Amino acid sequence: MDTPLKLPNFQLNQPPVQLTAKISVIVCVHNALADVQRCLHSLVQHSPDVALILVDDGSDAATQQFLLAHAQQHHCVYLRNEQAQGYTCAANQGLKASTADYVLLLNSDTVVSAHGLQGLLACAQSDETIGMVGPLSNTASWQSIPEFEQNGDWAANRLPLDMDIDQMAQRVRATASCIYPRLPFLNGFCLLIKRKLINDIGYFDAENFAQGYGEENDYCLRASKAGWALVVADDVYVYHAQSKSYSTERRLQLAGRAHQILVEKHGASLIEQGVAVCRNQPLLQSVRHRAKLLLERWQYIAQGQYRYQGKKVLFVLPVAHAGGGANVVISEAQALRHMQVDAQILNFKHHQPSFERDYPDLAVPVWYAVSESHILRLAQGFDAVVATAHYSIEWIAPLAMQPNPPRLGYYVQDFEPYFYVEKPAHWSIFWSSPWLRRRLAGYYFRRHPDFRRAWLSYRQIPQIRCFTKTQWNQRELALQVQQHCDLIGASVDVDLFQPRALRAPDGERRVCAMIRPSSSRRGALRTLRVLKKIKQYYADKVKIYLFGVVADDPAFLALPHDFEHQHLGFLTSEQLALHLNYMDIFVDFSNFQAMGLTAMEAMACQTAVIVPQQGGANSFARHEHNSLIINTLCDKICYQALATLIEDVALCQKLATQAMQDIAQFYPEKTAYALLQCLFKDKSLP
Repeated sequence: MDTPLKLPNFQLNQPPVQLTAKISVIVCVHNALADVQRCLHSLVQHSPDVALILVDDGSDAATQQFLLAHAQQHHCVYLRNEQAQGYTCAANQGLKASTADYVLLLNSDTVVSAHGLQGLLACAQSDETIGMVGPLSNTASWQSIPEFEQNGDWAANRLPLDMDIDQMAQRVRATASCIYPRLPFLNGFCLLIKRKLINDIGYFDAENFAQGYGEENDYCLRASKAGWALVVADDVYVYHAQSKSYSTERRLQLAGRAHQILVEKHGASLIEQGVAVCRNQPLLQSVRHRAKLLLERWQYIAQGQYRYQGKKVLFVLPVAHAGGGANVVISEAQALRHMQVDAQILNFKHHQPSFERDYPDLAVPVWYAVSESHILRLAQGFDAVVATAHYSIEWIAPLAMQPNPPRLGYYVQDFEPYFYVEKPAHWSIFWSSPWLRRRLAGYYFRRHPDFRRAWLSYRQIPQIRCFTKTQWNQRELALQVQQHCDLIGASVDVDLFQPRALRAPDGERRVCAMIRPSSSRRGALRTLRVLKKIKQYYADKVKIYLFGVVADDPAFLALPHDFEHQHLGFLTSEQLALHLNYMDIFVDFSNFQAMGLTAMEAMACQTAVIVPQQGGANSFARHEHNSLIINTLCDKICYQALATLIEDVALCQKLATQAMQDIAQFYPEKTAYALLQCLFKDKSLP
């Protein structure tokens, strides 16, 4: 009996939004002329047609003259208070002067970038319940990236000397996925407010917060009580210089007074709960952690552009459907193209319909060969040609005999002779010792032609440049065929696979597993045996989901799966990213994994995982730190590990949270750059 799966209400990619709704930008000014000039210049540069309302709250003569001139030149509304009334009063003046559908309250010490207003508006229009939206920033309390606090105070997060504000904003947007974390409080430095919310709850509390500081927290609490959602647009970055209208001492005084008033109005408990959510909200934690790696990722891109720009690299990828190995190649080919390396893919013509169905709108050019000989013609003009499977080695081997041949590479993602070990009883012997592994490999070499073909592929082209993702793969090649292989590291598409939804604490545990019955090493029969036993014991406490094979596949139908579960079928990468955000636990009970891409994808989505100790999963997994690593050849151990995560919710959540943070560092740019180094290094060097 199947249990219907209701996916969270979110999208992988938000569609582009046109500024069709009416929007007003309100900038309240009290001196600090240099900051004001930068702020208004950025608005003119990036949003020249927006309706601007300037509220001059008792500024000095120089600032007043500048604002008057700017208002006349750019047809802005200009409001002037001869005596300063305080920020909250000035903000209310601006709000009352606007009739637009959306109002953006923007501090005069901010700098906006391209896409800023569009991104905020896209976020606001993504859900009718959203009443206010704020961006990410360098210093905006909880919305600050990469750090929100330093030494007991709010973080400043200064930009690197070689990066300007527009570059930072562009890089934040380029790696964002519009997950739109929801918070109880938003910082008032840049706040998009929906007109319907204003009509619902009114204006800021100028009686209690006339001078500013605390008025936005009060407004957030009032909005939340009225049922409105407060959201961070994680694809928008607005720079905040920190106001010079008040001294640091004066700001601290105002903030302390505001907190006392907030406690009196709303109660300490509600405020403390909100602060805890802002500090620990899982989606915002993911955004912050990814931001810590943002500059590092772009450094690899810059180095790739500097050293390898213009190189042409062709990946021979003869696959019909989406799969782990193809996903890795495509993800890293996209990273190469960001480095201005002309990375392309070569597949077979008869694979084209299914390949394009599984990879629609692919950002990497794909050639389709009609025959093996056609591959040689299509490969002409490339600086490097890379095989991605053992049977593709013989197709590119003739290129080595040509005058001025391209660099030939072999992307070793597994030790492929092991694909042809057919007897399950042999797996325990394989892992007993390296000596026994070599003896059993010799047995298969003599008796299985496909095993022998895969084995010989590693030595078929003498000058080929082999590279792999895990130390396990590197060691197996050295042990079995004495082939040197460069280690470029594990990777996963961290921009696709990341937390996107908050799991509801409904008491049930959702467990998923990938079933691949076509290969005995995937442990499909063992996985189903363990899951059946789990379902029998835990009954309604556990829901089980299977994916990786179509439901009517004869090999799957031949397996026992007579327990309650939902069969999700074959999933594309995008579908898998959506489903993993709904799961609590992912189990991989394979005999071994050369790397374990699906486990990495689950970890990136903040899902707790169980992975096999044999193979290369330890390149990213650490037992009882971010995962459970077990002997998957034993049903009892598999059952006990899964039962532990089902019963110990705190451990499961701890592993999932740590996994999300750890996997973020396995971004594809690092591996793509190492791949280029391997392909184009001088072979005479060590």
